Amino acid sequence: RVFEFGDGKLNPLGGPTRKAIHSQLEEWRAIDSITSVVLVGKGRQFSAGADMTEFGKPNSNVIGMVELTQYVESYPKPIVAAIDGVALGGGLELALSCHYRVADPKTAKFALPEVKVGVIPGAGGTQRLPRVIGIERAITMILNGVQITGATALDWKLVDGLKHPKQSLVECATSWASWSELMPLSRISDVSLDIQQVEDLCNKVEKTLPAPEFGGFGAHAALKAIRASPNFSKGMETESSMFVHTLGHPQGKALRHAFFAVRTAQKVGKPIQNKKHSLLTNHSSSTVGVVGAGLMGSGIAMVLLQAGFIVQLVDIDAKALQKGVTFLKGTVTSYVRRGKWSRLKAESIIQSLKPTTKLVDLKDCVLVVEAVLENLSIKRKIFETLNEITPPDAFLLSNTSSLSIDVIASALSHKRRPLCAGWHFFSPAHKMKLVEIIVGKDSSGEVISILQNLTKQIGKIGVVVGNCNGFVGNRMFANYTGEACFLLAEGVGSVQMVDRALSKAHGMALGPFEVGDLAGNEIGYYIRKEKGLTRDVNTNQIGPNRGNQRYTELGDDLVTKLGRHGQKTGKGWYDYDPKIGKGRKCLPSQEVTEFIAQYHPKVKKAQLNQQEILERVLFPLVNEGFKILEEGHAQRPSDIDVVYLYGYGWPAWRGGPMFWADHEVGLPYLLEQLKRYEEEFPGSDYFQPSELLKTCVRLNLTVEEYYKKLMNKQIKSRI
Repeated sequence: RVFEFGDGKLNPLGGPTRKAIHSQLEEWRAIDSITSVVLVGKGRQFSAGADMTEFGKPNSNVIGMVELTQYVESYPKPIVAAIDGVALGGGLELALSCHYRVADPKTAKFALPEVKVGVIPGAGGTQRLPRVIGIERAITMILNGVQITGATALDWKLVDGLKHPKQSLVECATSWASWSELMPLSRISDVSLDIQQVEDLCNKVEKTLPAPEFGGFGAHAALKAIRASPNFSKGMETESSMFVHTLGHPQGKALRHAFFAVRTAQKVGKPIQNKKHSLLTNHSSSTVGVVGAGLMGSGIAMVLLQAGFIVQLVDIDAKALQKGVTFLKGTVTSYVRRGKWSRLKAESIIQSLKPTTKLVDLKDCVLVVEAVLENLSIKRKIFETLNEITPPDAFLLSNTSSLSIDVIASALSHKRRPLCAGWHFFSPAHKMKLVEIIVGKDSSGEVISILQNLTKQIGKIGVVVGNCNGFVGNRMFANYTGEACFLLAEGVGSVQMVDRALSKAHGMALGPFEVGDLAGNEIGYYIRKEKGLTRDVNTNQIGPNRGNQRYTELGDDLVTKLGRHGQKTGKGWYDYDPKIGKGRKCLPSQEVTEFIAQYHPKVKKAQLNQQEILERVLFPLVNEGFKILEEGHAQRPSDIDVVYLYGYGWPAWRGGPMFWADHEVGLPYLLEQLKRYEEEFPGSDYFQPSELLKTCVRLNLTVEEYYKKLMNKQIKSRI
């Protein structure tokens, strides 16, 4: 008999689905004429795993995952798992408990990704998988969440067979079921493991894992369960204990928060009216344009080419255009060399690239994204031209990282403004996952919804944000990098000390000065210059908008006086040697150390410890997040977390800056310290506590709780 289970979508193994599987098998168990069973997921997937919304909730009377897999494995009649699409987490554990597994070679994908969401496989995955594919491969799959294809699964003996092109998956599984009736039942739990081999490999791998307190808690827990696997019953007990332990651990909660935050951010706000829009349905015959062939523009072009679009890449500077084309061709060639793409695909993508120095060549584009320097007058001139030459229904987008979308859109006719929005990629655009989708005052809901869908289609994580200075990410980041510079100017921390505190102690991918060198220190300088904050290099006049705000010119002078732009010039906050680490390794700079010393006050201050450094640079960042929420420029705290997780290297095991403030720092302490800094450092608005923060503390709520309980009544988003 064939039993189809699930909701017909991803078939999560929630309580009702587990009950349905168990009840059906129990019924068929008593029918002598039913001699074997095929389990198959409804629709085009086997199962994406457990229903994570059940995690941490009281156990119901419904059969659990452990009990279900034990029941399936001990079933007196052979059960064949027919795997189409994904078999992830609990889905793979269910398949492993079946007596045989067959799969579709084109669609099947297998993984145990639980560690990525802060738990470990809890239904026998750490015990059965090593017995099927070997301990070394099992460790890789479990600790890294590696996903493998049907072909690899057959090679590793994870599946017993693949369906033939001329037969359906169910036909293949039914054939296996008929054959299995003639064979004695074999159970994976009966397979023995070499105790010494397991111990040796676990010892070897353990040395490579991050410390448990530094994001490695889940991986260490999974390894402990694997280490116990030679004795199946004791291994299952260890797995169960470790699963419960990880479920309640702060890192696990943070990782699951991050998981759900992404999915919440990607939900389309308003239903799309034109679901057949060419941007969503017909990439290969749709032409899109990118204005600017620099690092960012070329990266965006690469993303759109990968998505199947025909791309007009425009730059009026022929040399800059050629440099961009060379970058794109070099990237494509490297993908072929590494086996990521076939030569045929590479040739097709190169043919879809149409470089030009003429804006008029954008006349047939359904979408144009501008990615030139952060100069408002230049951007407005480009949009004035786009208004005249592009089709009247073309989307006109800006990749600006800080400038007002409304001011840019004002260069368009009133009829075109609803088609204008921000589409802010992060550098390097072809590698970074985040895109901020910026809503202008005239941006239509339909355009934003289509952009949300398109952003997901091109493999990015889109977060809808409001139109304010720097939007969400860079508005908060300006406080972070600004205060980091003050630590240098005050002499209370060095470049290396600050970066080490943020990366090594807190877990950021890079410290603030490493980021500056990687992105280019001149970018921040030009943004500050555009804001009217910098000193004029010719007249020595201070920018008109600086006023009485607390400001250090250290970062400006690094660029204008020393020309230390970062890695691309071989010198920034650090030195770079092309012979060391391919020119990317950060080397302490004596020149920078001596230069910074010129800014130190006459009366020396004591050096800050790591915790003090973290609070000085991260608290103003988080405080700005509260202000963004307060002003309605972000829809929810978790959206801000997603921006920092995928755009700024925030450690996932800390959940994001707003989650961190709620659950690690504590809002009362955050408020107390901000008040102290506000008094100690007058002129820094970013130390002035947010009213929303004060309200949360007064109500004794986390900001997450505040939004869940009071959002509909008291908070209005501008988005």
